[in-house]
Amino acid sequence: MFYYYDADGVIYPTQLDAIASSKKCYFYFYDDEFSKVDWMSEPEESLESLCKDRAQYIRDTNEYLILCYSGGSDSTNALESFYYNGIHIDEIVMVGAFSQDSHKGSDDNHNGDIYLNSIPTLSKFNLPNTKITMVDYTKWFNDPNNFSLVKKYGNEWSKHIGAYKSVHNLFWYDLKKFVGNSKQTAYIMGSDKTSIADFATGYDHQIGVYFPDLPFCDYGNNYEDDNFKRVNFHTDPHYTSTRLMRKQAHIMYQIYMMYRHKYGVYNRFWHDKEQIYKRVIYNLKNPLAFESKKSVLSSISARDAFMFDNKNSDMYSMFSEGLNTVRRYGAVGKKFFFNSRPYFLEQPNGVYNG
Repeated sequence: MFYYYDADGVIYPTQLDAIASSKKCYFYFYDDEFSKVDWMSEPEESLESLCKDRAQYIRDTNEYLILCYSGGSDSTNALESFYYNGIHIDEIVMVGAFSQDSHKGSDDNHNGDIYLNSIPTLSKFNLPNTKITMVDYTKWFNDPNNFSLVKKYGNEWSKHIGAYKSVHNLFWYDLKKFVGNSKQTAYIMGSDKTSIADFATGYDHQIGVYFPDLPFCDYGNNYEDDNFKRVNFHTDPHYTSTRLMRKQAHIMYQIYMMYRHKYGVYNRFWHDKEQIYKRVIYNLKNPLAFESKKSVLSSISARDAFMFDNKNSDMYSMFSEGLNTVRRYGAVGKKFFFNSRPYFLEQPNGVYNG
């Protein structure tokens, strides 16, 4: 489904292999399917209608649905798309190092979004037939061999965990162990979104869609485990999802054109893009009360903060050895990412964008 490759067509199975290469590498993400999509055409349906269609498709094609709810804008949009359209979710899962926080409501280990967004929002919803699950994963780190990647690869676990090397992703790789069941299950992630960018060369440029590896190779990078599979809410090659993706991209493109008309060469759109996405593309009925700060590095997350309080443990040794593996490939201290090929929303127009 996805991997890394260079201009000569050499394939690299993991991100660290691509980082270690001396060649410019790219992220392959459904290239065959997405290259057949008419990205220049905007669907006529509204965003709300397309989100409803996406939620209904996920419901209709799976026996049991688990929504992974972080309390951020992406997963909140997915939740609202189900809830306000009366589409049933079987289980909502919230995950964190809760027992390691200094107090309930703390953001010490990046749990503030759950305390201050997820829990208050769910308390307002009428969900009598939905199971609400909170999982504290810290006890599982008492024995690193609890985790499949550590058992299989030892200190090389961080090579196989995906684009984010932070240690809490070991839990997500094994999510089925903790919340799985015998039914055909889809666990829904909302971290993906359709990104647009200006692919500029001199005086020739085009606005297009691209897919960075970070939001698609995150949370353990394990997409299927027997009857248990990951489903990205906003991004998928199926027709219902590509319509939603095209609609999101074209709304952002229209706002980009308004910015370009107003600001000219100095285009504030790229500075404001994330906030525009939250206000316009999501337009949440339950606005966020709190937003955790983003982690600066892809190798150490704020969610891993509790590791530093346990330096005389097997858990910390496993954590540090995983970072040593990342270091050997030259990836510690930076936020590495690779992008897919672009899919253009417009023809080349020869306008310089500064």
